[in-house]
Amino acid sequence: MKWFKGADYSLKSRKQKAKEDAETLRELKANTEFEKGDFLALTIAAIVAFMPIVLGLLFVYYVITRFIFG
Repeated sequence: MKWFKGADYSLKSRKQKAKEDAETLRELKANTEFEKGDFLALTIAAIVAFMPIVLGLLFVYYVITRFIFG
């Protein structure tokens, strides 16, 4: 048992804190307004982030199939 978790931890349970955090997140999402080009920027960022992973997996698949079926 840890003795120095802080006053906030002792007053609120983890479940209550998680509920409050989720409610705060919902409020922030509801109040967020996107600008005109945000969807395109998010789409391009997702492609740039996930494309190397997909290409790497395809390369591994290619190498394994070439090794097996050669």
